[in-house]
Amino acid sequence: MTTNLPIKLERLPKTLPREGAVRVELAQGVLVFRASRFFLERIGILTAKRNVAELTSEELQELQDYQELNNYLSWVNQTIIHTLHYPLQGTVDRYDDPFEPALPLKEWEALQGSY
Repeated sequence: MTTNLPIKLERLPKTLPREGAVRVELAQGVLVFRASRFFLERIGILTAKRNVAELTSEELQELQDYQELNNYLSWVNQTIIHTLHYPLQGTVDRYDDPFEPALPLKEWEALQGSY
């Protein structure tokens, strides 16, 4: 089964350290991902600079990359929380077309006769 993420990161910010960029915490028994202090400080610096002067194209791209990464972490956290609150009751073997019948026609006919 293939899972497509709704958010696809094209790159990481160049200034993002490869280690320590994200920290994990337990929040009400759930593992969540948070931005590191460096991550938050860099966003703060770029945002403050943007408020007083125009960012260079590299800085603007860096800020956008950080925002995308932040959105990605938020999506991951929301997915984890949602999964814990609303777990699947079964497994999905295959799901290609949302408009195709959930059961093959023969099985559907068999179920209709059992009522």
